Amino acid sequence: MHSAGTKYIAYALWLKGHSLAMIAHWLGLGIKQVAGIIARSHWPNRSAMTDAERQEALDDLHQIRLDKNGAPIDQGVLNKFVWKIEPLEKVQSRG
Repeated sequence: MHSAGTKYIAYALWLKGHSLAMIAHWLGLGIKQVAGIIARSHWPNRSAMTDAERQEALDDLHQIRLDKNGAPIDQGVLNKFVWKIEPLEKVQSRG
């Protein structure tokens, strides 16, 4: 089982537009492990989402980043993260 922080980081990177391989590298996990995390998320098929929907989902994640004590769920890993989506490459989207 993966921690809430690991899942949170994976979700943020996924919605931003990073590949499974890049997320796996960031988290020190295997690609299949990251694919499993994403498959069980609210956003497994980001290519079916519009850019506005992806940005809204990323904004929603940003809003819940801090726990009830004010500590970041991601343990500070995303402190310098830019909360703006990147365009998906053709291999990542239906475009």
